[in-house]
Amino acid sequence: MCGMIGMFTNRSNNQVSKIKLLRAAETIAHRGPDDKASYVSNDGRFGVGYRRLSIIDVGGGRQPLISSDGSICVTVNGEIYNHKDIRKELQLLGHRYNTDSDSEAVLHGYEQWGMDVVKKLKGMFAFSIYDSNGGPDGKGIVLLARDKLGIKPMYYSNTSDGLIYGSEIKALLNLSKGSPEPDMLAVAQYLTLSATPSPKTMFSGINKLPPGHVAIGNLDGKFEIYEYWNPLDNRVDLVGATEDEIIELILQRLTESIQKRLMADVPFGVYLSGGVDSSLNLALMSQMVSNPIDTFSVSLENDDASNENKHARSVASQFGANHNEILVTQKQFIDFLPQMAYHQDEPLADPVCVPLYYLSAFAKSKGSTVVHVGEGADELFAGYGNYALMNDFHKSLYSPFRRLPHFLKNMVSMASPLILPESRVEYINRATLNQELFWGGAVVFSESSKKRLMNQYTDQNIYSKVIQSYYKEYDSRNLDGSFLDRAIYVDLKHRLPELLLMRVDKMSMAASIEARVPFLDEQLVELANSVPSGLKYKNGITKYILRKVASKFLPDSIVYRKKNGFCGGSTNMIGPSVTMYAERVLNESKWINEIMNKNEIKKIFQIHKKAKTSKGSEIWSLLNLALWHKVWIEGESF
Repeated sequence: MCGMIGMFTNRSNNQVSKIKLLRAAETIAHRGPDDKASYVSNDGRFGVGYRRLSIIDVGGGRQPLISSDGSICVTVNGEIYNHKDIRKELQLLGHRYNTDSDSEAVLHGYEQWGMDVVKKLKGMFAFSIYDSNGGPDGKGIVLLARDKLGIKPMYYSNTSDGLIYGSEIKALLNLSKGSPEPDMLAVAQYLTLSATPSPKTMFSGINKLPPGHVAIGNLDGKFEIYEYWNPLDNRVDLVGATEDEIIELILQRLTESIQKRLMADVPFGVYLSGGVDSSLNLALMSQMVSNPIDTFSVSLENDDASNENKHARSVASQFGANHNEILVTQKQFIDFLPQMAYHQDEPLADPVCVPLYYLSAFAKSKGSTVVHVGEGADELFAGYGNYALMNDFHKSLYSPFRRLPHFLKNMVSMASPLILPESRVEYINRATLNQELFWGGAVVFSESSKKRLMNQYTDQNIYSKVIQSYYKEYDSRNLDGSFLDRAIYVDLKHRLPELLLMRVDKMSMAASIEARVPFLDEQLVELANSVPSGLKYKNGITKYILRKVASKFLPDSIVYRKKNGFCGGSTNMIGPSVTMYAERVLNESKWINEIMNKNEIKKIFQIHKKAKTSKGSEIWSLLNLALWHKVWIEGESF
């Protein structure tokens, strides 16, 4: 695991500075506190700075990795779980390894297979390859890659001067010319989708590589992006398979995934909430190791909705784990918020970031450098209650309404604001325009609410430019997909990689800890995407098929207990003290008051304080935005 910052200049008089690279790498030292290094090519056109968190081959796996002839430089962030299999294959082909590091598979794999090496790798990663002899003209190229599910980030800025890329935006800003500016289209997309969808970021001129994609840049300024993997690729043929056979197949794939992710030369642990996902992870892991597993749980002070400790303790006791708990006070919660904006780089509208950071710092203090987390299970196996509600609503009302004559839909649409709550009005508006019902599992502001909220609102075409494109991608590969399958695909393309996985990456790495995601092994993902949706949501039970797997190891009190979000959610986390803090920050923000309608923001707080309808998601989204601007655009230190 590491942090990287690289530069590839297409101007011969603009040499890369090793001092500047190391200085930029220092801004992401939390991603790699154990080692630092840099590399600059002989012609000065390319350079990379690097910070290392030592996990595999602690003593010898230093980066960057340089080929024997000096023409190729590789830097890898993440873990390659099948590196031993690749090593055997490459050694038989004559390649000589110099370390025991998993990252060396990328170097020799590129020498053997070129850019197709990315298709051979199984793991979580973002990497760069500089090939001084690469490209059709042999003048040199840089290849960037992000793993198939987007567990690790890769940011880049491609300008007339060349290419800058790295693991976090803050490192790019350190090398960039000029002052950072907001991308207002990205701001509008964030307000709706809780995170900016790739390839945009909140910073004008800085983009992020989408999951399952590679990018290639050359000295002429050409920059091309290719998709090398899609969640719907390599589907498993389950025709004729019984429910019991599918359960066994899921168990087999999950067991293999957890086994792969035990690869480490440092202590590891498990984040344990006592929910079905983390508990199943612990249950299977306990069969693979001889020593007690360290487990970690977090709750918020005086907040019953966030406290799942009794469930976590019960599961930890069942499997002989060494259980640890931490309590986050309201003061700690609020004090961390400016620092959170710094570590996020761009806002992530999820208050889970706060307890997740404290949990990560706690695990680190207890000696764990690697932890297992449960992200991905709810998306793959339809674990969210929202999936079930929308699935039923789509079948009973939404789909029939969309088929009505246009004049009837228009009449209902015009009358709906007078008799229905805003959320229902939004659904009617979507149906009237023949839009899809589901826009993602973390939608905050509707388009109609943004019209009232933003002083200079223009139609950003979020549906046609973002949401509809996901549905078109799905339908091009699967013409008869169910509502549930299509909705899951939308979340696999945006909410999972750009919100949920980025909150894990940014908050765990802020504490110099590596988080591994066993539910997002690519073979398990391919299997899950092949399981009929009727086995994911069945008999009114969400995550039905995964619960059946879990019931082999866990009591029904864990398997079938009501889902609780990590530390609850925005309703309980945005309590009186956080609300008061947010109100003050938003009132004091000149930028927010320039781009937003103060009266609309005031109404949001008034409704939330009455406690009849939670506006926690809206308040948190706006607070994140204001803090981001203070830290990154106004340059206020914390």
